Amino acid sequence: MKFTLLVVGRTVEKHYITAINDYVERTKHFISFDMEVIPELKNTKKPEYGANKKEKEGELILKALLPGDVVVLLDEHGKEFRSVEFANWIERKMHTVNKRLVFIIGGTIRICTQNI
Repeated sequence: MKFTLLVVGRTVEKHYITAINDYVERTKHFISFDMEVIPELKNTKKPEYGANKKEKEGELILKALLPGDVVVLLDEHGKEFRSVEFANWIERKMHTVNKRLVFIIGGTIRICTQNI
């Protein structure tokens, strides 16, 4: 199984970039892990983009998904886990997911996902 973190928009602050790259490299020693960045939409201040920005981001996210992916949307209103609970959840997923477990940050996606 492969883990993928899919994010909308690049991080520009150097200390965050350094921390993210360090974490990604450390993680790769234990699991198959990739981080994919979907560029933010440009010219979103134009009237034709303003109302549809999130929908367009959602479309870009959907294009990045592959058949068989199991999607986990990271949202402030989602279920919270303590570290041990999250580790147990990940371990269960490692035994049940055949392809990719994709964690998504950003954008709006109008798809059905499995409850965790």
